[in-house]
Amino acid sequence: MLQLPSSTLVNRKIPKNKFYEKLQANHQLKELFTQQVESIVWKHKLSKETIRLEPKDGIEEIQVFEIHLKQKSYSQDILRSMDKAIPYPILHVLIHEDQAKLAIAYKERNQNDENKFVVRSYHESEWQSVNDLRFDFIQGLDLKALYENIIRNLLGTQARPEDDIRSVLERQAQIDKLMRECERLESKIRSEKQFNRKVELNMELQRKSKELKDLLEQ
Repeated sequence: MLQLPSSTLVNRKIPKNKFYEKLQANHQLKELFTQQVESIVWKHKLSKETIRLEPKDGIEEIQVFEIHLKQKSYSQDILRSMDKAIPYPILHVLIHEDQAKLAIAYKERNQNDENKFVVRSYHESEWQSVNDLRFDFIQGLDLKALYENIIRNLLGTQARPEDDIRSVLERQAQIDKLMRECERLESKIRSEKQFNRKVELNMELQRKSKELKDLLEQ
């Protein structure tokens, strides 16, 4: 599906209880896995041994997991728990029937425990046909560059290649926030009955829309 080199293939099913044990999961998390996840397959391992890219800045491997879902909607807590349990970046391939999407977290090593990661944000593709899922991400001089390239490819907006990944993600977070604010204002305008209040909301929407436009053009 992702057309990765055969040298990266693992194709090993992972019992859900392995994550429970690793995380000492509470009842709520176990229920999420039971209700939403059919199975988890460790599909690929991207490492120096499998794709001949050197580790850098703590990025020693990138794992690719297939998560077969019982329903198309899912809780991000499932992904977050897996990212906390596995001390490497994970590209999640979410599959429901004949549809699939990709998701990956930007995470950094915990300063107090190098075997743990802190999840900062998630970045996802749209759902599409399993047969149409294509993602050319084997690019970069090392595993850190490869990891960052995956994230960049899943961002909703374009970013300059020379920009630091943290700056790129901060900009994306601002864009996402402004888009939500514009949607909220549009909804308020539609439901507002008072003319004066409607004018005020329209002016605020115009300001936010301009901020968003300026940010997108940077």
